[in-house]
Amino acid sequence: MQKRISFCFLIALLLVICSSCQSRNVLLFLNWGEYIDEEMLEEFEKTYHCEVVMDLGESNELFYSKVSAGTTCYDIVCPSDYMVLKMAQKNMLQEIDFTRLPNFRLEDRMPGVEGIAETLENKMTGITSYYVPYLWGTWGIVYSTEKEGLKDAVTHASNPWSSLFDRSALPAGTRVAMYDSNLHSYYAACRYLNFDTEKELSTTEFDQIYKLIKNMKYDAWGTDDIKKDIVAKNRDLGFMWTGDFLYYYCENIASTVMDAYLANDVALEEIEAMIEILTTNAGIYKDKYQIGFDIFIPEDTIAFCDNFVIPKHAQHYDLALDFINFMCGREEGERRVDPAFANTYYVSYNAPYQSLYDDIVSLKNSVFTPEDEEGFHKNNAYDSDFFWKIYDKSIGIAFEKYYPKEEILDEGNKKYKGDILATFDRKYINQINIIFNNAKV
Repeated sequence: MQKRISFCFLIALLLVICSSCQSRNVLLFLNWGEYIDEEMLEEFEKTYHCEVVMDLGESNELFYSKVSAGTTCYDIVCPSDYMVLKMAQKNMLQEIDFTRLPNFRLEDRMPGVEGIAETLENKMTGITSYYVPYLWGTWGIVYSTEKEGLKDAVTHASNPWSSLFDRSALPAGTRVAMYDSNLHSYYAACRYLNFDTEKELSTTEFDQIYKLIKNMKYDAWGTDDIKKDIVAKNRDLGFMWTGDFLYYYCENIASTVMDAYLANDVALEEIEAMIEILTTNAGIYKDKYQIGFDIFIPEDTIAFCDNFVIPKHAQHYDLALDFINFMCGREEGERRVDPAFANTYYVSYNAPYQSLYDDIVSLKNSVFTPEDEEGFHKNNAYDSDFFWKIYDKSIGIAFEKYYPKEEILDEGNKKYKGDILATFDRKYINQINIIFNNAKV
């Protein structure tokens, strides 16, 4: 009885919130955690004299549940490609008026984003009317470059997924973490076993996945902590988003260069060369400084594109369009801001537009002059303009290295690097969850 009363109270409260937001200039935004430069939210609020209330979700399935329930009238949601497809098929989204989005540049889309759009359009004609790309990217296998033999085991295996599922293919004592998302782990296991990821598996195939996960005995199942553990040398290998790796990679390059600079091991005029050496395959400067981790991205990895959509129950359609347009590009006026660049730079996931991608990559051309040392204080070294200029050059190099602009494997058949997750029904997803949850025990 108590649970019933609590549930009814929660529903009533959310309905009050929806009613209140309907009468005020408040935009309800459902987003992933740490997935937008919040200064851009503040700029939007100033420009459109409104308030943005951001709620956070941790999975596409949670986004679906929140939107389908209809108890909170979200105006903007940021689901991935396969979930956009499912929401559109279930008539949960409003069509977007693209005439109201001058900053959206259809012809400027990155090849990979265009490829994902074509994949979705083949599954549902007209799907492109329901979403606008926000950020996209791939998944990869992050590994320690300091553990002897691990780099070769990861990057030269006959099966590119072996390091995640075969302990015998790894150096003894390798500490492996798997990302704690059953759907993404399922995809990786299917790739290793050469199963078709587009169709439902048989009981026999499910048994193979169960044994594979059970026998692997992962040292950890994690999410954001995987990248932190590898950086801290508490884990040796893990499966994660390329964008998550990229931020930590560039931050560690900047910290390492700053360490060398403060120790007088690198002069101002040597900084550019040091950054370039740290980002090569050798990755060691003066036999002393290195980043300590890298990423391997299989050709048949998971690709994804996260998108802005407007749910059917949205109460502020016009403001939602203003929000999407604002986040797609540069706003001229008293406050000149570039939200698309700011968000891509902040999150470190790939840009959906080629011109924006080129702007990020152009940061690699940063040069260091005596002026950079002026006003520099050692007690604030790791949060100075000098530090962030090193970071800028690093992220420009890293974007070009790990997000190649033309990730096309077969141009004739429009085959791009990575495939998006399939859209399965709830019953089959429950089967996946049961198999993985049982195998983790």
